Amino acid sequence: MEAYESIRRLIALYAQLLDSRRFDEWGQLFCEDATFAVWGRRYAGRAAIQREIGGMQPPGVPGKHALLQPVIDLDGDAAALAWTDMSVMTTTEGGIATATIGRYHDALVRGEGDGRWRFASRTIVMAGDPLPEGVAPIPAY
Repeated sequence: MEAYESIRRLIALYAQLLDSRRFDEWGQLFCEDATFAVWGRRYAGRAAIQREIGGMQPPGVPGKHALLQPVIDLDGDAAALAWTDMSVMTTTEGGIATATIGRYHDALVRGEGDGRWRFASRTIVMAGDPLPEGVAPIPAY
């Protein structure tokens, strides 16, 4: 159960640190050689992910990620897959609006040195978009 709770915490920290614009701490949630795919673009390496994805957060415009309960499949003691439905809200002149909805498809690994779970890869599939080739679909059961 410890691995499941650690992974749930990682997924929650992703959203909360990003929304709080704590980009240096947020970047530490990724492996050095992690990949991140969204909107047809793929970023490789922690520094590129932090720069590009963190840079998508417009300054002065509060936003909030809302996450549903992840589905987590462990693969031994040091690897896992996770799927998490999400939505992102943003503020507009008219109030709060939903910016996007989708699902995170994550490959996670536990670090050998510190034992912390990190994202090895994260692919965001927006609602209605097809699953990209090579991305694991959510299990049926």
